[in-house]
Amino acid sequence: MAPKFYIKTFGCQMNVADSERMAAVLSECGLELADRAEDSDLIIINGCTVREKAVHKAISVLGEYNLLKNRRSKERLPLVLGIGGCVGQLEKSTLFKRAPYLDFIFGTDAIDSLPEILFRLKSGEKQLVYTDFDKTMDFSTETKVFQKRSQALVNIIKGCDKHCTYCIVPFTRGREKSRTTKEIVGDVARLVTSGVREVMLLGQNVNSFGNTNGESFPALLHAINADPGCSALKRIRFTSSHPLDFSDDLVSCFSKSGPCSVGRLAEHLHLPVQSGSNRILQLMGRNHKIEDYIQKMKRLRDLSPDIGLSTDLIVGFPSESDADFNDTLSLLDQVQFDSIYAFAYSPRPGTKAAEMPDDVAPAIKNERLNKVLKHQLGIAEKRYASRVGKLMEVLVEGEAKNQGMNHSKGSDSKAIIWSGRTSCNRVVNFAAEGVDLRGKFVNVKITNATSLSLHGEIVK
Repeated sequence: MAPKFYIKTFGCQMNVADSERMAAVLSECGLELADRAEDSDLIIINGCTVREKAVHKAISVLGEYNLLKNRRSKERLPLVLGIGGCVGQLEKSTLFKRAPYLDFIFGTDAIDSLPEILFRLKSGEKQLVYTDFDKTMDFSTETKVFQKRSQALVNIIKGCDKHCTYCIVPFTRGREKSRTTKEIVGDVARLVTSGVREVMLLGQNVNSFGNTNGESFPALLHAINADPGCSALKRIRFTSSHPLDFSDDLVSCFSKSGPCSVGRLAEHLHLPVQSGSNRILQLMGRNHKIEDYIQKMKRLRDLSPDIGLSTDLIVGFPSESDADFNDTLSLLDQVQFDSIYAFAYSPRPGTKAAEMPDDVAPAIKNERLNKVLKHQLGIAEKRYASRVGKLMEVLVEGEAKNQGMNHSKGSDSKAIIWSGRTSCNRVVNFAAEGVDLRGKFVNVKITNATSLSLHGEIVK
């Protein structure tokens, strides 16, 4: 039997894309994916370091897998255990002191070295470390998709040059490096030929794409949209962005018609703002103004009224006052986001913010976090309710986790509940039977809504 692997992923979509590549590389080496860690011969933890809690999760699950490793050593071939991603890149060999049972550690630039790592381990070497950054300024790769699917994550730029005071990413991903437009367009066209119908262009800051080679992100979007090899592509998404580089040319790409329009661009934007207070933004090293951010969001809504907007927020940053926090609540009211990702600030060692007094009490951080989430919930309920009665195109991602949810009136109780997303990134659940809809585009009439999802009936 072929050896099996299992990957546990923490963090953002960059980490998800990295795990996808790991799976593809391991599959090419003859390994098969295991449904459970207990059934695998190789376990890899792809860890995130953005927040302290994420690091603790990765280390905690590492301990759980060590218990599994101890049991396996008495039963059959030993279980190989490795950790990668941002945790591996940042912590390097120090992880062996905390977890001496680890077999290998690798960083964000070492995914394609997994076959070499496994060969060296098989040859008897122990506690291998692969955490060197690729020091060249060129970035060339080919997207690897593990198992056939209609969606693909495409890295277009890696690294980040922004150095926000709270952020550890520049230390775990390195300096910005862009692929060429020509290579990316060819990559996407190849994926489309294999059946991909939606791509997510990825980078720590996709808006900076091309800064190192004289190209630009809006031009890349237009190139993909216009290429004959991408004609079957239905949607282009991207994440993540920085408000400082979110240009007027990029805003214009969302227009419904005209020479600036990118027709395949999804009606969704995730633009992290982090705080509604200009004072806090300055301390964060964000270098953008709330007034400019709000103005760009208003222009986006004018160009694309149905656009779905989401953002990231940090509460409890050093010296954040009640007035600063209220500015964040005011921002939510003005922009009317469809969803937010909000977190309580935790200092990351090595960042400039870690040198500031962490003077907002934990209880106040938690209180503000709960308050901002509750405030957004009310906004989301109204935003989602406004879609009831409308017909929306949904890309089906798979069966809904909760098959016990109520079916739409008149539907067959034996039908499967499917889940997918609209162009504006809203989750839609609906009932259908008789055919596998995974990866298909279907029209759904929205019948009811919650603050997190929509429910509807498929229109045949």
